[in-house]
Amino acid sequence: MNDFRHLAFLRYDSHRLVKSMLTEFRMGRGLRIGETTVISRRVHVIYPQEPEEVKIIINQDAGCAFYSRLKKNEILHVDTFHEIGEIDHRKIAEAIKQAVHEYFRNPMLHHGRGLLFPTAGELLDLIDMQTGSGGGRVSGSLNYGRKYSLRKAHYNHVHLAAMLPDNCLAVVFYIVSAIEEELTNQGIEIRKVERIFHLEGKGKADLSPYSSIFDSHLNETGRRPADRDWKSLNQESRVDAVASMAEEFGGRVNMAKLLESLTSSGSIPPDIRSDVGDLDEVIERLTFLQLIGREMGKFALTPKGTEVQSILTSYASEIEAAIRRLIRKMPIVRRFPQHEEGRFRKKAQGDAPRIAKTARRLREGEWCDTIAIPETVVTSLVRRKTLEGTPPGFLREDIQVYRRRPLSPPEICLLIDASASMVGRRIRAAKYLIRHLTMACRVKISVLTFQERDVKIHIASTRSKKAIEEGVKRIQPQGLTPLAAGIADTLEFIKARKLKDVLLILITDGIPTMNRWTADPARDALTAAKSIADKKITFMCVGLQPNRDFLSRLVDVAHGKLYIVDEFDKDILVNLVRAGRRESAKGGHR
Repeated sequence: MNDFRHLAFLRYDSHRLVKSMLTEFRMGRGLRIGETTVISRRVHVIYPQEPEEVKIIINQDAGCAFYSRLKKNEILHVDTFHEIGEIDHRKIAEAIKQAVHEYFRNPMLHHGRGLLFPTAGELLDLIDMQTGSGGGRVSGSLNYGRKYSLRKAHYNHVHLAAMLPDNCLAVVFYIVSAIEEELTNQGIEIRKVERIFHLEGKGKADLSPYSSIFDSHLNETGRRPADRDWKSLNQESRVDAVASMAEEFGGRVNMAKLLESLTSSGSIPPDIRSDVGDLDEVIERLTFLQLIGREMGKFALTPKGTEVQSILTSYASEIEAAIRRLIRKMPIVRRFPQHEEGRFRKKAQGDAPRIAKTARRLREGEWCDTIAIPETVVTSLVRRKTLEGTPPGFLREDIQVYRRRPLSPPEICLLIDASASMVGRRIRAAKYLIRHLTMACRVKISVLTFQERDVKIHIASTRSKKAIEEGVKRIQPQGLTPLAAGIADTLEFIKARKLKDVLLILITDGIPTMNRWTADPARDALTAAKSIADKKITFMCVGLQPNRDFLSRLVDVAHGKLYIVDEFDKDILVNLVRAGRRESAKGGHR
Protein backbone atom coordinates (compact mmCIF):
# COMPACT_ATOMS: atom_id res chain seq x y z
CA MET A 1 0.00 0.00 0.00
CA ASN A 2 1.26 3.47 -0.92
CA ASP A 3 2.32 5.38 2.20
CA PHE A 4 3.23 8.53 0.17
CA ARG A 5 6.43 9.06 2.18
CA HIS A 6 8.26 9.94 -1.02
CA LEU A 7 6.02 13.03 -1.25
CA ALA A 8 7.39 14.51 1.98
CA PHE A 9 9.12 17.21 -0.10
CA LEU A 10 5.69 18.75 -0.75
CA ARG A 11 5.65 20.09 2.81
CA TYR A 12 8.30 22.58 1.75
CA ASP A 13 7.85 22.87 -2.04
CA SER A 14 4.09 22.57 -2.62
CA HIS A 15 3.53 26.33 -2.71
CA ARG A 16 6.27 26.84 -5.31
CA LEU A 17 5.13 23.89 -7.43
CA VAL A 18 1.48 24.94 -7.40
CA LYS A 19 2.49 28.48 -8.34
CA SER A 20 4.48 27.12 -11.31
CA MET A 21 1.51 25.01 -12.41
CA LEU A 22 -0.86 27.97 -12.28
CA THR A 23 1.59 30.09 -14.29
CA GLU A 24 1.65 27.46 -17.06
CA PHE A 25 -2.14 27.08 -16.98
CA ARG A 26 -2.66 30.83 -17.35
CA MET A 27 -0.60 30.72 -20.56
CA GLY A 28 -2.70 27.84 -21.89
CA ARG A 29 0.19 25.43 -21.46
CA GLY A 30 0.65 22.11 -19.69
CA LEU A 31 3.48 20.29 -17.95
CA ARG A 32 4.68 16.83 -17.02
CA ILE A 33 4.44 15.34 -13.53
CA GLY A 34 7.10 12.71 -13.04
CA GLU A 35 7.75 10.82 -16.27
CA THR A 36 4.32 9.36 -17.05
CA THR A 37 1.74 12.11 -16.56
CA VAL A 38 0.72 15.21 -18.49
CA ILE A 39 -1.47 17.84 -16.86
CA SER A 40 -3.12 20.95 -18.33
CA ARG A 41 -6.50 22.63 -18.78
CA ARG A 42 -6.52 21.88 -22.51
CA VAL A 43 -7.23 18.94 -24.82
CA HIS A 44 -4.39 16.39 -25.23
CA VAL A 45 -3.74 14.53 -28.48
CA ILE A 46 -1.60 11.41 -28.99
CA TYR A 47 -0.86 9.94 -32.43
CA PRO A 48 -0.38 6.12 -32.64
CA GLN A 49 2.84 6.50 -34.66
CA GLU A 50 4.33 8.75 -31.95
CA PRO A 51 3.06 7.32 -28.63
CA GLU A 52 5.86 8.94 -26.63
CA GLU A 53 4.78 12.46 -27.64
CA VAL A 54 1.81 14.39 -26.28
CA LYS A 55 0.34 17.38 -28.10
CA ILE A 56 -1.46 19.97 -25.98
CA ILE A 57 -3.94 21.95 -28.08
CA ILE A 58 -3.67 25.39 -26.54
CA ASN A 59 -6.84 26.83 -28.13
CA GLN A 60 -9.15 23.93 -27.13
CA ASP A 61 -10.27 24.09 -23.49
CA ALA A 62 -10.83 20.74 -21.77
CA GLY A 63 -14.01 21.85 -19.99
CA CYS A 64 -15.55 23.27 -23.16
CA ALA A 65 -14.59 20.22 -25.24
CA PHE A 66 -15.49 17.42 -22.81
CA TYR A 67 -18.36 18.99 -20.86
CA SER A 68 -19.74 21.82 -23.02
CA ARG A 69 -18.87 24.29 -20.28
CA LEU A 70 -19.33 27.95 -21.10
CA LYS A 71 -16.38 29.21 -19.09
CA LYS A 72 -12.79 28.23 -19.81
CA ASN A 73 -10.00 27.15 -17.45
CA GLU A 74 -12.25 25.35 -14.95
CA ILE A 75 -11.42 21.70 -15.71
CA LEU A 76 -8.07 20.08 -15.05
CA HIS A 77 -7.06 17.38 -17.58
CA VAL A 78 -4.68 14.68 -16.30
CA ASP A 79 -3.40 11.75 -18.43
CA THR A 80 -1.16 9.01 -16.99
CA PHE A 81 0.32 6.77 -19.70
CA HIS A 82 0.93 3.01 -19.64
CA GLU A 83 1.38 0.09 -22.04
CA ILE A 84 -1.65 -0.81 -24.16
CA GLY A 85 -4.08 -2.98 -22.25
CA GLU A 86 -7.26 -3.13 -20.17
CA ILE A 87 -6.89 -2.34 -16.51
CA ASP A 88 -9.12 -2.73 -13.48
CA HIS A 89 -10.55 0.79 -13.34
CA ARG A 90 -12.30 0.15 -10.03
CA LYS A 91 -8.98 -0.47 -8.30
CA ILE A 92 -7.61 2.69 -9.91
CA ALA A 93 -10.57 4.60 -8.45
CA GLU A 94 -9.92 3.12 -5.00
CA ALA A 95 -6.28 4.19 -5.26
CA ILE A 96 -7.40 7.74 -6.14
CA LYS A 97 -9.75 7.80 -3.14
CA GLN A 98 -6.95 6.68 -0.84
CA ALA A 99 -4.67 9.37 -2.27
CA VAL A 100 -7.21 12.17 -1.74
CA HIS A 101 -7.95 11.11 1.84
CA GLU A 102 -4.20 10.88 2.56
CA TYR A 103 -3.70 14.38 1.18
CA PHE A 104 -6.37 15.76 3.52
CA ARG A 105 -4.58 14.22 6.50
CA ASN A 106 -1.67 16.60 5.90
CA PRO A 107 -2.87 20.11 6.86
CA MET A 108 0.51 21.62 5.91
CA LEU A 109 -0.45 21.23 2.24
CA HIS A 110 -3.68 23.24 2.51
CA HIS A 111 -3.40 26.85 1.36
CA GLY A 112 -6.00 29.47 2.23
CA ARG A 113 -8.30 27.06 4.01
CA GLY A 114 -11.70 28.55 4.82
CA LEU A 115 -15.43 27.93 4.95
CA LEU A 116 -15.57 26.69 1.35
CA PHE A 117 -12.43 24.57 1.37
CA PRO A 118 -13.68 21.18 0.10
CA THR A 119 -13.78 17.95 2.05
CA ALA A 120 -12.26 14.79 0.63
CA GLY A 121 -15.70 13.53 -0.36
CA GLU A 122 -16.59 16.77 -2.14
CA LEU A 123 -13.33 16.71 -4.05
CA LEU A 124 -13.89 13.10 -5.18
CA ASP A 125 -17.35 14.07 -6.45
CA LEU A 126 -15.61 16.47 -8.84
CA ILE A 127 -13.20 13.94 -10.39
CA ASP A 128 -14.12 11.84 -13.45
CA MET A 129 -12.01 9.01 -14.84
CA GLN A 130 -11.88 6.95 -18.01
CA THR A 131 -9.72 3.93 -18.86
CA GLY A 132 -9.64 1.15 -21.44
CA SER A 133 -12.08 -0.85 -19.34
CA GLY A 134 -14.60 1.80 -18.24
CA GLY A 135 -14.97 4.79 -15.97
CA GLY A 136 -17.31 7.35 -14.46
CA ARG A 137 -17.29 9.68 -11.49
CA VAL A 138 -14.64 8.44 -9.06
CA SER A 139 -17.15 8.55 -6.20
CA GLY A 140 -19.91 6.98 -8.30
CA SER A 141 -20.82 3.48 -9.47
CA LEU A 142 -18.08 3.37 -12.18
CA ASN A 143 -20.50 1.60 -14.51
CA TYR A 144 -20.04 4.13 -17.31
CA GLY A 145 -17.64 4.69 -20.19
CA ARG A 146 -18.35 1.26 -21.72
CA LYS A 147 -18.72 2.48 -25.29
CA TYR A 148 -16.16 0.66 -27.47
CA SER A 149 -14.76 3.76 -29.21
CA LEU A 150 -14.34 5.43 -25.81
CA ARG A 151 -12.53 2.47 -24.25
CA LYS A 152 -10.34 2.03 -27.34
CA ALA A 153 -9.24 5.70 -27.13
CA HIS A 154 -8.00 5.04 -23.56
CA TYR A 155 -6.21 1.70 -23.90
CA ASN A 156 -2.86 3.42 -23.25
CA HIS A 157 -3.65 5.92 -20.50
CA VAL A 158 -5.74 6.73 -17.45
CA HIS A 159 -7.70 9.91 -18.15
CA LEU A 160 -8.87 12.18 -15.33
CA ALA A 161 -10.90 15.37 -15.51
CA ALA A 162 -11.34 17.33 -12.30
CA MET A 163 -12.57 20.65 -10.97
CA LEU A 164 -10.03 21.46 -8.28
CA PRO A 165 -9.75 24.78 -6.44
CA ASP A 166 -6.30 26.32 -6.74
CA ASN A 167 -5.68 25.99 -2.99
CA CYS A 168 -5.58 22.18 -3.16
CA LEU A 169 -3.86 21.55 -6.50
CA ALA A 170 -1.08 19.70 -4.67
CA VAL A 171 -3.45 16.72 -4.38
CA VAL A 172 -2.54 15.94 -8.00
CA PHE A 173 0.89 14.67 -6.88
CA TYR A 174 -0.81 12.21 -4.51
CA ILE A 175 -3.23 11.06 -7.21
CA VAL A 176 -0.52 10.50 -9.83
CA SER A 177 1.61 8.55 -7.36
CA ALA A 178 -1.34 6.34 -6.43
CA ILE A 179 -2.25 5.64 -10.08
CA GLU A 180 1.34 4.72 -10.98
CA GLU A 181 1.62 2.31 -8.04
CA GLU A 182 -1.75 0.67 -8.76
CA LEU A 183 -0.84 0.18 -12.44
CA THR A 184 2.40 -1.50 -11.36
CA ASN A 185 0.48 -3.71 -8.91
CA GLN A 186 -1.76 -4.82 -11.79
CA GLY A 187 1.27 -5.81 -13.85
CA ILE A 188 0.83 -2.91 -16.29
CA GLU A 189 4.02 -1.14 -17.35
CA ILE A 190 3.92 2.64 -17.02
CA ARG A 191 5.30 4.55 -20.02
CA LYS A 192 7.50 7.61 -20.13
CA VAL A 193 6.34 10.74 -21.94
CA GLU A 194 9.41 11.89 -23.86
CA ARG A 195 8.16 15.20 -25.21
CA ILE A 196 5.30 17.68 -24.87
CA PHE A 197 4.35 19.96 -27.76
CA HIS A 198 2.03 22.96 -27.54
CA LEU A 199 0.08 23.40 -30.77
CA GLU A 200 -2.81 25.50 -32.00
CA GLY A 201 -5.62 23.33 -33.33
CA LYS A 202 -7.51 24.04 -36.55
CA GLY A 203 -11.25 24.11 -35.94
CA LYS A 204 -12.91 22.06 -33.21
CA ALA A 205 -11.48 18.73 -32.18
CA ASP A 206 -13.41 15.59 -33.22
CA LEU A 207 -14.35 14.16 -29.83
CA SER A 208 -17.11 11.87 -31.10
CA PRO A 209 -15.23 8.73 -29.90
CA TYR A 210 -15.30 10.26 -26.40
CA SER A 211 -19.05 10.94 -26.24
CA SER A 212 -20.89 8.81 -23.69
CA ILE A 213 -23.64 9.10 -21.09
CA PHE A 214 -21.86 9.79 -17.81
CA ASP A 215 -22.69 10.37 -14.14
CA SER A 216 -20.39 13.39 -14.03
CA HIS A 217 -20.94 16.43 -11.83
CA LEU A 218 -18.75 18.50 -14.16
CA ASN A 219 -21.31 19.20 -16.87
CA GLU A 220 -22.58 22.76 -17.08
CA THR A 221 -25.50 23.16 -14.66
CA GLY A 222 -28.75 22.20 -16.34
CA ARG A 223 -27.05 20.57 -19.37
CA ARG A 224 -26.71 16.85 -19.83
CA PRO A 225 -24.52 14.87 -22.23
CA ALA A 226 -27.72 13.48 -23.75
CA ASP A 227 -28.61 16.99 -24.93
CA ARG A 228 -25.89 16.68 -27.54
CA ASP A 229 -27.70 13.91 -29.43
CA TRP A 230 -31.06 15.56 -30.15
CA LYS A 231 -32.36 12.81 -32.44
CA SER A 232 -32.05 10.16 -29.74
CA LEU A 233 -34.33 12.03 -27.29
CA ASN A 234 -38.03 11.23 -26.90
CA GLN A 235 -40.55 14.07 -26.80
CA GLU A 236 -40.55 14.40 -23.01
CA SER A 237 -36.75 14.58 -22.95
CA ARG A 238 -36.80 17.17 -25.73
CA VAL A 239 -39.14 19.37 -23.71
CA ASP A 240 -36.74 19.09 -20.75
CA ALA A 241 -33.79 19.93 -23.03
CA VAL A 242 -35.61 22.99 -24.43
CA ALA A 243 -36.44 24.10 -20.88
CA SER A 244 -32.73 23.91 -20.02
CA MET A 245 -31.86 26.02 -23.09
CA ALA A 246 -34.61 28.54 -22.34
CA GLU A 247 -33.48 28.95 -18.72
CA GLU A 248 -30.02 29.82 -20.02
CA PHE A 249 -31.46 32.75 -22.01
CA GLY A 250 -33.67 34.06 -19.20
CA GLY A 251 -36.85 32.04 -19.78
CA ARG A 252 -39.18 30.61 -22.40
CA VAL A 253 -40.55 33.98 -23.55
CA ASN A 254 -37.05 35.44 -23.93
CA MET A 255 -35.83 32.53 -26.02
CA ALA A 256 -38.91 32.58 -28.28
CA LYS A 257 -38.46 36.33 -28.86
CA LEU A 258 -34.75 35.84 -29.50
CA LEU A 259 -35.18 33.17 -32.19
CA GLU A 260 -37.94 35.16 -33.87
CA SER A 261 -36.02 38.44 -33.86
CA LEU A 262 -32.68 37.02 -35.01
CA THR A 263 -34.21 35.28 -38.01
CA SER A 264 -36.38 38.27 -39.01
CA SER A 265 -34.17 41.29 -38.31
CA GLY A 266 -30.81 39.87 -37.19
CA SER A 267 -30.93 41.75 -33.89
CA ILE A 268 -31.84 41.21 -30.23
CA PRO A 269 -35.15 42.72 -29.03
CA PRO A 270 -34.41 45.75 -26.80
CA ASP A 271 -36.54 44.50 -23.89
CA ILE A 272 -34.45 41.33 -23.43
CA ARG A 273 -31.02 42.68 -24.43
CA SER A 274 -29.86 43.16 -20.83
CA ASP A 275 -30.70 39.53 -20.02
CA VAL A 276 -29.23 37.74 -23.04
CA GLY A 277 -26.16 39.93 -23.44
CA ASP A 278 -23.87 40.65 -26.36
CA LEU A 279 -25.08 39.75 -29.88
CA ASP A 280 -21.87 37.94 -30.81
CA GLU A 281 -22.01 35.86 -27.63
CA VAL A 282 -25.68 34.95 -28.28
CA ILE A 283 -24.97 33.95 -31.89
CA GLU A 284 -22.02 31.82 -30.81
CA ARG A 285 -24.15 30.06 -28.20
CA LEU A 286 -27.13 29.43 -30.52
CA THR A 287 -24.77 28.17 -33.23
CA PHE A 288 -23.13 25.80 -30.75
CA LEU A 289 -26.59 24.49 -29.82
CA GLN A 290 -27.23 23.99 -33.58
CA LEU A 291 -30.31 26.20 -33.53
CA ILE A 292 -29.31 28.81 -36.14
CA GLY A 293 -27.14 29.03 -39.23
CA ARG A 294 -26.51 31.51 -42.04
CA GLU A 295 -28.31 31.41 -45.38
CA MET A 296 -27.78 34.10 -48.01
CA GLY A 297 -26.09 36.33 -45.43
CA LYS A 298 -29.01 36.11 -42.99
CA PHE A 299 -29.68 34.03 -39.88
CA ALA A 300 -32.01 31.08 -40.37
CA LEU A 301 -33.28 28.36 -38.08
CA THR A 302 -31.83 24.89 -38.55
CA PRO A 303 -34.21 21.90 -38.56
CA LYS A 304 -33.42 21.49 -34.85
CA GLY A 305 -34.02 25.21 -34.27
CA THR A 306 -37.40 25.03 -36.02
CA GLU A 307 -38.44 22.15 -33.79
CA VAL A 308 -37.21 23.98 -30.66
CA GLN A 309 -39.22 27.06 -31.68
CA SER A 310 -42.32 24.88 -32.12
CA ILE A 311 -41.81 23.25 -28.70
CA LEU A 312 -41.45 26.69 -27.07
CA THR A 313 -44.93 27.56 -28.33
CA SER A 314 -46.74 24.22 -28.11
CA TYR A 315 -45.46 23.12 -24.69
CA ALA A 316 -45.44 26.48 -22.91
CA SER A 317 -46.81 25.29 -19.55
CA GLU A 318 -44.62 22.17 -19.52
CA ILE A 319 -41.50 24.24 -20.22
CA GLU A 320 -42.34 26.81 -17.54
CA ALA A 321 -42.85 23.98 -15.02
CA ALA A 322 -39.57 22.33 -16.08
CA ILE A 323 -37.67 25.62 -15.67
CA ARG A 324 -39.09 26.07 -12.16
CA ARG A 325 -38.05 22.50 -11.36
CA LEU A 326 -34.53 23.13 -12.68
CA ILE A 327 -34.16 26.23 -10.53
CA ARG A 328 -35.71 24.73 -7.38
CA LYS A 329 -33.81 21.45 -7.55
CA MET A 330 -30.55 22.89 -8.81
CA PRO A 331 -27.80 20.36 -7.97
CA ILE A 332 -25.41 22.15 -5.65
CA VAL A 333 -21.94 21.10 -6.75
CA ARG A 334 -19.42 22.80 -4.54
CA ARG A 335 -17.74 25.70 -6.30
CA PHE A 336 -15.03 27.61 -4.55
CA PRO A 337 -14.22 31.32 -4.50
CA GLN A 338 -10.73 32.51 -5.37
CA HIS A 339 -10.51 34.26 -2.04
CA GLU A 340 -12.52 34.75 1.13
CA GLU A 341 -11.90 36.89 4.18
CA GLY A 342 -13.66 38.34 7.19
CA ARG A 343 -16.26 36.82 9.49
CA PHE A 344 -19.90 37.38 10.22
CA ARG A 345 -20.61 39.34 13.35
CA LYS A 346 -21.08 37.33 16.52
CA LYS A 347 -24.67 36.72 17.47
CA ALA A 348 -25.72 38.68 20.54
CA GLN A 349 -27.46 36.98 23.41
CA GLY A 350 -30.71 38.57 22.30
CA ASP A 351 -30.36 36.81 18.97
CA ALA A 352 -30.45 33.37 20.60
CA PRO A 353 -33.46 31.09 20.00
CA ARG A 354 -36.51 32.63 21.56
CA ILE A 355 -38.68 30.79 24.09
CA ALA A 356 -42.36 30.59 23.26
CA LYS A 357 -45.02 31.34 25.88
CA THR A 358 -46.76 27.97 25.47
CA ALA A 359 -45.83 25.30 28.00
CA ARG A 360 -45.93 21.50 28.07
CA ARG A 361 -45.37 18.70 30.57
CA LEU A 362 -41.87 17.45 31.19
CA ARG A 363 -41.32 14.16 29.37
CA GLU A 364 -40.06 10.99 31.04
CA GLY A 365 -36.28 11.09 31.41
CA GLU A 366 -36.04 14.59 29.91
CA TRP A 367 -33.58 17.10 31.33
CA CYS A 368 -35.32 20.38 32.12
CA ASP A 369 -33.55 23.70 31.67
CA THR A 370 -36.39 26.17 31.00
CA ILE A 371 -39.04 25.53 33.67
CA ALA A 372 -42.30 27.43 33.20
CA ILE A 373 -42.65 28.48 36.85
CA PRO A 374 -46.18 30.01 36.82
CA GLU A 375 -47.59 27.05 34.90
CA THR A 376 -45.80 24.58 37.19
CA VAL A 377 -47.28 26.25 40.32
CA VAL A 378 -50.79 26.22 38.81
CA THR A 379 -50.49 22.53 37.85
CA SER A 380 -49.39 21.66 41.40
CA LEU A 381 -52.28 23.59 42.96
CA VAL A 382 -54.83 21.99 40.65
CA ARG A 383 -53.48 18.52 41.48
CA ARG A 384 -53.75 19.12 45.25
CA LYS A 385 -57.23 20.61 44.90
CA THR A 386 -58.71 17.84 42.77
CA LEU A 387 -56.90 14.77 44.14
CA GLU A 388 -57.29 14.17 47.88
CA GLY A 389 -54.42 12.67 49.79
CA THR A 390 -51.75 13.83 47.34
CA PRO A 391 -48.51 15.07 48.94
CA PRO A 392 -47.92 18.82 49.24
CA GLY A 393 -45.18 20.56 47.30
CA PHE A 394 -44.13 19.76 43.77
CA LEU A 395 -43.97 16.41 42.02
CA ARG A 396 -42.14 15.69 38.80
CA GLU A 397 -45.47 15.32 37.03
CA ASP A 398 -46.29 18.95 37.95
CA ILE A 399 -43.29 20.38 36.14
CA GLN A 400 -44.08 22.37 32.99
CA VAL A 401 -41.42 23.52 30.53
CA TYR A 402 -41.52 26.10 27.76
CA ARG A 403 -41.51 25.04 24.14
CA ARG A 404 -38.49 26.31 22.20
CA ARG A 405 -38.98 27.89 18.84
CA PRO A 406 -36.31 26.80 16.34
CA LEU A 407 -33.95 29.56 15.21
CA SER A 408 -35.41 30.86 11.97
CA PRO A 409 -33.00 31.72 9.14
CA PRO A 410 -32.43 35.43 8.56
CA GLU A 411 -34.45 37.33 5.98
CA ILE A 412 -32.43 38.03 2.85
CA CYS A 413 -31.88 41.52 1.44
CA LEU A 414 -30.03 41.50 -1.89
CA LEU A 415 -28.30 44.70 -2.99
CA ILE A 416 -27.38 44.15 -6.64
CA ASP A 417 -25.15 46.25 -8.84
CA ALA A 418 -27.28 46.98 -11.94
CA SER A 419 -24.76 49.15 -13.78
CA ALA A 420 -24.05 48.64 -17.48
CA SER A 421 -21.20 46.19 -16.83
CA MET A 422 -23.69 43.68 -15.40
CA VAL A 423 -25.51 43.23 -18.73
CA GLY A 424 -25.80 39.66 -19.97
CA ARG A 425 -24.52 36.64 -18.11
CA ARG A 426 -23.88 38.47 -14.83
CA ILE A 427 -27.40 39.86 -14.41
CA ARG A 428 -28.85 36.50 -15.51
CA ALA A 429 -26.89 34.84 -12.71
CA ALA A 430 -28.19 37.39 -10.18
CA LYS A 431 -31.78 36.87 -11.35
CA TYR A 432 -31.32 33.11 -11.19
CA LEU A 433 -30.15 33.49 -7.57
CA ILE A 434 -33.31 35.45 -6.69
CA ARG A 435 -35.58 32.82 -8.27
CA HIS A 436 -33.70 29.97 -6.61
CA LEU A 437 -33.96 31.56 -3.17
CA THR A 438 -37.68 32.12 -3.76
CA MET A 439 -38.33 28.48 -4.58
CA ALA A 440 -35.85 26.71 -2.32
CA CYS A 441 -35.37 28.73 0.87
CA ARG A 442 -38.85 29.86 2.00
CA VAL A 443 -37.69 33.12 3.54
CA LYS A 444 -38.78 36.66 2.87
CA ILE A 445 -36.68 38.36 0.21
CA SER A 446 -35.96 41.99 -0.56
CA VAL A 447 -34.11 43.10 -3.69
CA LEU A 448 -32.70 46.57 -4.34
CA THR A 449 -30.53 47.64 -7.25
CA PHE A 450 -28.24 50.63 -7.72
CA GLN A 451 -27.44 52.20 -11.10
CA GLU A 452 -26.57 55.69 -12.36
CA ARG A 453 -28.05 57.95 -9.62
CA ASP A 454 -30.94 55.66 -8.74
CA VAL A 455 -31.53 53.07 -6.05
CA LYS A 456 -34.64 51.04 -6.86
CA ILE A 457 -36.69 48.74 -4.66
CA HIS A 458 -37.82 45.86 -6.86
CA ILE A 459 -38.92 43.40 -4.18
CA ALA A 460 -39.94 44.49 -0.67
CA SER A 461 -39.78 41.81 2.01
CA THR A 462 -42.10 39.16 0.59
CA ARG A 463 -42.44 35.46 -0.13
CA SER A 464 -44.96 36.02 -2.93
CA LYS A 465 -43.63 34.28 -6.03
CA LYS A 466 -45.75 36.50 -8.29
CA ALA A 467 -44.44 39.72 -6.72
CA ILE A 468 -40.87 38.45 -6.82
CA GLU A 469 -41.09 37.43 -10.49
CA GLU A 470 -42.55 40.84 -11.40
CA GLY A 471 -39.70 42.51 -9.52
CA VAL A 472 -37.07 40.39 -11.25
CA LYS A 473 -38.41 41.34 -14.69
CA ARG A 474 -38.05 45.04 -13.85
CA ILE A 475 -34.28 44.77 -13.30
CA GLN A 476 -32.58 46.36 -16.34
CA PRO A 477 -28.82 47.12 -16.02
CA GLN A 478 -27.50 50.46 -17.28
CA GLY A 479 -25.37 53.43 -16.27
CA LEU A 480 -22.69 53.92 -13.59
CA THR A 481 -22.14 52.45 -10.10
CA PRO A 482 -23.47 54.55 -7.15
CA LEU A 483 -22.40 52.10 -4.43
CA ALA A 484 -22.59 54.60 -1.55
CA ALA A 485 -26.17 55.51 -2.45
CA GLY A 486 -27.03 51.83 -2.76
CA ILE A 487 -25.77 50.98 0.73
CA ALA A 488 -27.21 54.11 2.38
CA ASP A 489 -30.68 53.73 0.84
CA THR A 490 -30.75 50.00 1.62
CA LEU A 491 -30.05 50.73 5.29
CA GLU A 492 -32.91 53.24 5.26
CA PHE A 493 -35.14 50.58 3.69
CA ILE A 494 -34.22 48.07 6.41
CA LYS A 495 -34.96 50.67 9.09
CA ALA A 496 -38.29 51.70 7.53
CA ARG A 497 -39.38 48.07 7.20
CA LYS A 498 -38.20 47.33 10.76
CA LEU A 499 -36.25 44.28 9.62
CA LYS A 500 -34.42 43.00 12.70
CA ASP A 501 -32.91 39.68 11.60
CA VAL A 502 -31.63 40.26 8.07
CA LEU A 503 -28.65 39.14 5.98
CA LEU A 504 -27.56 41.94 3.64
CA ILE A 505 -25.83 40.59 0.52
CA LEU A 506 -24.00 42.92 -1.86
CA ILE A 507 -23.28 41.62 -5.38
CA THR A 508 -21.09 43.93 -7.44
CA ASP A 509 -18.71 43.57 -10.37
CA GLY A 510 -17.08 46.98 -10.05
CA ILE A 511 -15.94 49.76 -7.80
CA PRO A 512 -18.03 52.90 -7.09
CA THR A 513 -18.09 55.50 -9.85
CA MET A 514 -20.76 57.86 -8.48
CA ASN A 515 -20.32 60.00 -5.36
CA ARG A 516 -22.88 60.62 -2.60
CA TRP A 517 -21.59 63.10 -0.03
CA THR A 518 -18.09 64.09 -1.16
CA ALA A 519 -16.21 64.20 -4.45
CA ASP A 520 -14.71 60.74 -3.79
CA PRO A 521 -17.07 57.80 -4.65
CA ALA A 522 -14.85 55.23 -2.89
CA ARG A 523 -14.66 57.28 0.32
CA ASP A 524 -18.44 57.70 0.31
CA ALA A 525 -18.93 53.94 -0.12
CA LEU A 526 -16.66 53.22 2.86
CA THR A 527 -18.56 55.77 4.95
CA ALA A 528 -21.84 54.07 4.07
CA ALA A 529 -20.34 50.65 4.85
CA LYS A 530 -19.39 51.80 8.36
CA SER A 531 -23.10 52.30 9.06
CA ILE A 532 -23.63 48.57 8.40
CA ALA A 533 -21.34 47.76 11.32
CA ASP A 534 -22.84 50.51 13.48
CA LYS A 535 -26.33 49.11 12.96
CA LYS A 536 -25.06 45.55 13.61
CA ILE A 537 -26.44 44.20 10.34
CA THR A 538 -25.05 40.86 9.14
CA PHE A 539 -23.28 41.54 5.83
CA MET A 540 -21.61 39.61 3.04
CA CYS A 541 -20.25 40.71 -0.32
CA VAL A 542 -19.56 38.78 -3.53
CA GLY A 543 -17.19 40.56 -5.91
CA LEU A 544 -14.72 40.04 -8.74
CA GLN A 545 -10.96 39.63 -8.52
CA PRO A 546 -9.95 42.99 -10.12
CA ASN A 547 -11.75 44.86 -7.32
CA ARG A 548 -10.50 42.74 -4.44
CA ASP A 549 -8.45 45.43 -2.70
CA PHE A 550 -11.30 47.95 -2.45
CA LEU A 551 -13.92 45.34 -1.51
CA SER A 552 -11.60 44.01 1.19
CA ARG A 553 -11.52 47.49 2.77
CA LEU A 554 -15.29 47.82 2.40
CA VAL A 555 -16.01 44.50 4.13
CA ASP A 556 -13.50 45.22 6.88
CA VAL A 557 -15.26 48.50 7.67
CA ALA A 558 -18.69 46.82 7.55
CA HIS A 559 -17.55 43.88 9.74
CA GLY A 560 -18.74 41.36 7.18
CA LYS A 561 -17.62 38.50 4.96
CA LEU A 562 -16.09 38.81 1.47
CA TYR A 563 -16.01 36.25 -1.33
CA ILE A 564 -13.98 36.94 -4.47
CA VAL A 565 -14.78 34.96 -7.62
CA ASP A 566 -13.59 34.89 -11.23
CA GLU A 567 -17.05 35.48 -12.64
CA PHE A 568 -20.68 35.62 -11.53
CA ASP A 569 -21.86 32.15 -12.50
CA LYS A 570 -25.28 31.16 -11.23
CA ASP A 571 -24.06 28.00 -9.48
CA ILE A 572 -21.30 29.76 -7.55
CA LEU A 573 -23.64 32.61 -6.52
CA VAL A 574 -26.21 30.13 -5.21
CA ASN A 575 -23.51 28.11 -3.46
CA LEU A 576 -21.96 31.13 -1.73
CA VAL A 577 -25.25 32.65 -0.61
CA ARG A 578 -26.49 29.34 0.79
CA ALA A 579 -23.19 28.85 2.63
CA GLY A 580 -23.34 32.45 3.88
CA ARG A 581 -26.87 31.94 5.21
CA ARG A 582 -25.79 28.87 7.15
CA GLU A 583 -22.72 30.53 8.66
CA SER A 584 -24.47 33.79 9.48
CA ALA A 585 -27.31 31.93 11.23
CA LYS A 586 -24.73 30.36 13.56
CA GLY A 587 -22.96 33.68 14.11
CA GLY A 588 -19.30 34.32 13.56
CA HIS A 589 -16.71 36.20 15.59
CA ARG A 590 -14.18 38.87 14.77
